[in-house]
Amino acid sequence: MKVFFKSIYITPRGFLVMGIAAAIFCISLVFEPAFVIGKLVLALLVIGIVGETILLYAKRKPISLNRILPKALSNGDENEVVLQYRNATKQNLSLSIFEDLPDQLQLFTWRKETLISPFSTINYIYNIYPTERGEYKWFNSYVLIRTKLLKLVARKVDFDLYQVIQCFPSFHQFNKLKISALVSNYSQMDGTHVRKLGQSMEFEQIKNYAVGDDFRHINWKASAKQGKLMLNQYQDERSQQVYCVIDMGRTMLQPFDNKTLLDYAINASLGLSKAIIEMKDKVGVVNFYNDKCTLVKPKGGNLQFRKVNELLYNIKGVSLDSSYETLYKFTRNQLKQRSLLVLFTYFDNTDSIERNLPYIKAMAKYHLILLVIFRNTELINFVKEPAVDTEEIYIKTLAKEQLNQQEIMARELNKYGISTVITEPQKLSMSVINKYLEIKRRQMI
Repeated sequence: MKVFFKSIYITPRGFLVMGIAAAIFCISLVFEPAFVIGKLVLALLVIGIVGETILLYAKRKPISLNRILPKALSNGDENEVVLQYRNATKQNLSLSIFEDLPDQLQLFTWRKETLISPFSTINYIYNIYPTERGEYKWFNSYVLIRTKLLKLVARKVDFDLYQVIQCFPSFHQFNKLKISALVSNYSQMDGTHVRKLGQSMEFEQIKNYAVGDDFRHINWKASAKQGKLMLNQYQDERSQQVYCVIDMGRTMLQPFDNKTLLDYAINASLGLSKAIIEMKDKVGVVNFYNDKCTLVKPKGGNLQFRKVNELLYNIKGVSLDSSYETLYKFTRNQLKQRSLLVLFTYFDNTDSIERNLPYIKAMAKYHLILLVIFRNTELINFVKEPAVDTEEIYIKTLAKEQLNQQEIMARELNKYGISTVITEPQKLSMSVINKYLEIKRRQMI
């Protein structure tokens, strides 16, 4: 009985009829015949409530519900959720659906209305737009059931559908970017180039020594047996090492279009990693903030891609300035082979650029640097608007100077062999992949 009273509710229509009956009874104080009309309205209301309650509680489980979530959520993309309902009664039912959504979505009043026919199944589809990586927890679903005709009372049915799902860096972008098509197009254009940048340590065969061969690879034991010089031959190194270097410091936590710059950098790193692996190169990741750096050593293959994906999933930014001095020392000590370093960062003022520029130049002596610079589109739109007073003219002048400083910095870096990409956050993934393929085409690494 306690469960019954907790699950039954008078609807707004039921309260409206009650109010009408109460108003008629008040009128009967001055107009006595209205009292009979009031009793008739009240009697019809009671009959309607009792009858509808019997219909709603005739079955122990009038409806069933199943929530279908994707295997994983893609950060920054629309993700589809399906609610599957089945009506087990002979009645046309009106449903009010309430979902206890994850806190990260900030949707605390989610409610949808739908109708369902007798003994039928419907799929109700809604989309969510996550903007944070991490675990998303769905809790209960609640449904208020009413008959289609009267709608005087409603029965609340609870469904315990606790589910936890992980939100990874955007993997839906692979469908939009068509990375395989970009790589295939590059391969067709660059098929005549032969790469021989160095040698790996993977043994291929022993051959006779010829003039011009590297004497360091002479096999003295084989030479003694054969009575002539024999040489170890190794396979040519055809794959290059590419590192996604991600700044996790304070400036990368700036919000832009419901996501942080760090989220954009992570999504772009994942897309770039996919392209690198499809190009048969080796991808690694370096994260740095304050005085700490972490490293995922470069490898190829799908296992490496999953490893990179799991690492990027767990990245959290910190509210401290990043140390480029620490990054320089780390790359000198840990990265022994010349590699392409794709540096995702954001300089919020000219002082930070000038302070860190010497370390970037120093790294460029040992590695090829691709510096990714975020273009502040909000600042660009602000500058384009006409100024209304002297103060706004002054502010817009400073904004223009900051935007021009990025172009000046890019030209300055190019003098030292440092490639740059200045791009809007929304176009970051495509811009970085295209620049990487351009570097490959020009055989800069």
